[in-house]
Amino acid sequence: MTIEKRREIFEAVRNKAHALGLQFEDDPTYLNAVEEWIAGSITAENLRNHYQELLEGREKERRLSYFVKHCLREV
Repeated sequence: MTIEKRREIFEAVRNKAHALGLQFEDDPTYLNAVEEWIAGSITAENLRNHYQELLEGREKERRLSYFVKHCLREV
């Protein structure tokens, strides 16, 4: 697949999300990984794994924040 075709696919997906009123991922590390995929440096599977790790990290941060806020507060 060419760089142009990958860029076209990414733009189409992002534009479709925006057209549906959905917020598209804007994390800089994710967008850098997208650029690596477009350039052919990483596979689509690597891109998916990167995004999954990003989501898991956010979930861990959310849980930790909740724990600190609700479980470690002084009584």
